[in-house]
Amino acid sequence: MPMYRYRCPNCENEIILLRSMSDRSPVFCRECGAEMQKVISNVGIIFKGSGFYSTDSKNSGKNDTSASKSSKANTSKSPSHPVNSSTSHSKP
Repeated sequence: MPMYRYRCPNCENEIILLRSMSDRSPVFCRECGAEMQKVISNVGIIFKGSGFYSTDSKNSGKNDTSASKSSKANTSKSPSHPVNSSTSHSKP
């Protein structure tokens, strides 16, 4: 059974009651006896399963052309002249 919050319009008294969803009987304030009104507030929601996070649906089966182009550009570059290890560290 859900919990409902009720507020008195006269004295601002609030109570929380555990009631059936089908129970439509009025709730009366314990302080002043006025009929209380149901308060509607934010509800916490938990999403379970796949597809609810931004990482779940990114690039699902699609090739990223910008990433493949940059990796090809980095591997195709070769030095303009080879380094000779025997001449780079020789002593006179």
